[in-house]
Amino acid sequence: MLTIDLSQQSQDVLLDRDLQKVTDVMLKAKKTIVVTGAGISCSSGIPDFRSADGLYNLVKKQYPDTVLKGKDLFDANLFRDCKTTAVFYTFISELHAQTLKAKPTPTHHFIKMLSERGKLLRCYTQNIDCLEEELGMETSLVCDKGKVKKDVNVVQLHGSLRRLKCTLCSEPYGFQTDYQKVFKEGDAPGCPKCELYDGIRVAQGKRKVATGTLRPDIVLYNENHPFGDAIGKIQSSDLSRSPDVLLVMGTSLKVHGLRLLVRKAAKIVHENKKGCVILVNKTPVVGKEWAGVFDYFVEGETDGWCSIVENAIRQVKVQTKLPFKPLTPAQADAQTQMAKVMTEETAAGEKEVEKEKKKTVAKKTSEKKTVEKKAAVEKKTAETKRTVTRSTAAAETMIVKRKRVQDKENQLPLAFTKKQKATTIARALAAKKV
Repeated sequence: MLTIDLSQQSQDVLLDRDLQKVTDVMLKAKKTIVVTGAGISCSSGIPDFRSADGLYNLVKKQYPDTVLKGKDLFDANLFRDCKTTAVFYTFISELHAQTLKAKPTPTHHFIKMLSERGKLLRCYTQNIDCLEEELGMETSLVCDKGKVKKDVNVVQLHGSLRRLKCTLCSEPYGFQTDYQKVFKEGDAPGCPKCELYDGIRVAQGKRKVATGTLRPDIVLYNENHPFGDAIGKIQSSDLSRSPDVLLVMGTSLKVHGLRLLVRKAAKIVHENKKGCVILVNKTPVVGKEWAGVFDYFVEGETDGWCSIVENAIRQVKVQTKLPFKPLTPAQADAQTQMAKVMTEETAAGEKEVEKEKKKTVAKKTSEKKTVEKKAAVEKKTAETKRTVTRSTAAAETMIVKRKRVQDKENQLPLAFTKKQKATTIARALAAKKV
């Protein structure tokens, strides 16, 4: 694994070359999977949890007798005790208020740019601040009909802080100001849908039923993701498309599920000969399990590195593969000559294709005329044949009739014939005398 310290960038030329290498990887990337953590939102204005001015210490002033570790604030077991539940709700209220003031960081803009350039396969984030939505990126996993969306830009692995859901009926709600005030006092607002249903039953003289309360629609430790199956399908689909870059930013990879995702994705990426796995974070990942996983470790703020790479990608139209080295005059002339030759070859090829196309059209036209002429001859022949057949049939019918008359005459007695002649003569003479 090659380590690049951004704080030493300007003092060491070799580090500049290494930075150029990892930047060139992103320039060539076509299908990038991005995994992000809390580190990418540090510059957005959201205070951290552990410092003296952090949110947790502010909450502890309201609950001095309740002791919780920072990790415990995101553990589902805190709902077992009403005191820890109250601390959680107050903490969430403060965190939500801070996220509303926060703005997307350069890292968020970099991820958006990757999406616009067609380089982003998917972004998986641990964050619940929803800053990606501020940039118009799609985060909804399923549509109204319950089917998994194909155009999701960002998969929120831990849910969203801007949505609430009922603990009983799971009805979704927005995080309104009135609800935030209730949470700040350590309480949970009731579910309007459950309360309405219960009110209707009471009005009808029926017994009361249980009603739910609202809680943030985030996934805590020791809690299943409500859209776990959808996320699994999306991950399988992404990995089957042979991603060429895995970019991990702003996370130390301490969550078990995320570690599995990164290792599995890194294995798929490395199956591609040109595949590369990059970690950008203030601190390195710890543990033997990460041996051979990352090709580059960029040590420092994600915003600084993302700004460097984004500028290089945006200038790719006027620069070579190495964005930090402009073309020499000789290279520029050679590139121009090559472009001219390619243009001439392309024009010649297009002319040849056009000729072949005309020949094909002429051949098809000739074949069509031949077929039509043959069909006309066959039609005329058929009509003549039918006319001859009808004439022959009429002649044969006439012959048959004449033969029948002749046969009848031949069958009459001779005496009858003489008598018939005499009668005819007598009648003629009688008519003449008259």
